Amino acid sequence: MDNNGKLLIGGIVAVLFAFSLSFLFESLWIGFWAAFLVALVWLFFVDKSLVSKSSNKGLIRTFIVLFLITQMVAAIQFYYRSDRQIDTLRTIRTTIVSNISQIEMEKTLQHTLRHYYMESEQSESTLEDSFRQLFGDRMEEDGRFHFSTTPDEDMNFTYDIASPDSIVLAVSATFTPGLNPIFENNSGERGTYQAHTILTKNGVRYEREN
Repeated sequence: MDNNGKLLIGGIVAVLFAFSLSFLFESLWIGFWAAFLVALVWLFFVDKSLVSKSSNKGLIRTFIVLFLITQMVAAIQFYYRSDRQIDTLRTIRTTIVSNISQIEMEKTLQHTLRHYYMESEQSESTLEDSFRQLFGDRMEEDGRFHFSTTPDEDMNFTYDIASPDSIVLAVSATFTPGLNPIFENNSGERGTYQAHTILTKNGVRYEREN
């Protein structure tokens, strides 16, 4: 194999090796830009060894430059498009988590309120009594609260008996982003979705914190 053949094969191997960095760092763009830089260096040696000796070197160089420009433009457009898609998916995820958690918390506390007014002796019982009677099996001593219909590990529910007639259910996400990226969640995460729902004798109120 002559030197030109070795140069072509070596360049292909070097570009593939550079692109394999995307698997090492788990980032497509690291591999892409590494391969692009290696390809530029390779093209420099190709130009010096082959193109410069061609009678059509001006045309070939123009073609190479145009090819590189189109590839860069396409890569930049793809990057911004994928970035927008990621933001869209995050928004969808937040909406789903928000809706599910709000429905579950409000349904639980509305059930408690209905039980208090319709199935208990109001003069002798409290909202806490109704809540514990209905959902005592879901309450942990450390404040965690379990919903059988929401097995998603991203949603961490807690309860707080603020007073005998005031109960708070809260949710803090592990991964789902919230409104403020520097918001400190109750669960120890930063910038993820968080909300709570408050039950009093006057009704149920949902409030989003992040």
